Amino acid sequence: MDPLYKAIGWLLAFFYELVPPHNLGISIILLTCTVMLVLFPLTAKQTRSMISMQKVQPEIKRLQQLHKNDKQKQNEEIMKFYQENKINPLSGCLPLLMQMPVFFALFHVLRDVKKKVPTSGQFATLFHDICPGAETASACKNGKGLTFLGMDLSKTAMEAKGTFTSTLPYFVLVGLVVLTGWYQSRQTMARQRQNPNAAPVNAQMQMVTKILPIMFGFFSLNFAAGLVVYFVASNGWRIGQQQLVLNKIYDAAHATPGGTTVVDAKSTERPPGGDGPEKPGTPKQQGGVDPKKTSGARQPTPHPRSKSKKKKRKR
Repeated sequence: MDPLYKAIGWLLAFFYELVPPHNLGISIILLTCTVMLVLFPLTAKQTRSMISMQKVQPEIKRLQQLHKNDKQKQNEEIMKFYQENKINPLSGCLPLLMQMPVFFALFHVLRDVKKKVPTSGQFATLFHDICPGAETASACKNGKGLTFLGMDLSKTAMEAKGTFTSTLPYFVLVGLVVLTGWYQSRQTMARQRQNPNAAPVNAQMQMVTKILPIMFGFFSLNFAAGLVVYFVASNGWRIGQQQLVLNKIYDAAHATPGGTTVVDAKSTERPPGGDGPEKPGTPKQQGGVDPKKTSGARQPTPHPRSKSKKKKRKR
């Protein structure tokens, strides 16, 4: 992954050179937004794939219930349904897998900036500001920490020393990681609850989404502040992206019918010998008999008492 590391390091050095005055924190934020913008088409594709899968869940559940005693037949019918409706169940995972190397590369570069940015040429300013007087990364034994909002971006919150006011920004940054992570998960959970086709969120998943941001904040205490800036910036981007773009994709998909034909999960097939699948919405009597078919059937014989009462009235 060295070529990817160098590409991201070059971008970071480019933004550092581009934005005066030179500030590593702003450069990290601009780099984060650029990477997230480049990856947005994959994110949108993943979202549309999830919507398609949610729309067909009623039919998938119907097929599973219909062939619950024959797993092979069940899988064949589900795959046939996917093929007929041109749905790839793995298409939602592929964009996520393609994003993972980029996020790992960002993590790797920001963990030790001086080893991944250009050491010579037009965009070597960042390296020389971190390693004054050094010509190569190997010659830079103890790099100089660059500051952002009063924080040394090379130090962790646990390594920060000094007065309360000088160490407070580190812990505020970690708190923002927890807060933005919690709000992002809250957005996702709210969207799932509003979707009529989505599976109900179980209590265990709700607990995980509540604990995960706290755990991530705990890990951020031991990450360099520059990397924590990236976490906050990426969370903020995802919150805005979900609020302004992805929610509109969901709303548009549920407001207008898509190209996929979905059968109501409550619909069932007639037993062998019947007239084929039942049409949803047909009124039925108890026992599944159509009232139209009973119009010519023999009517029940009236009770003898009712006849005697009629005769008395005639007399």
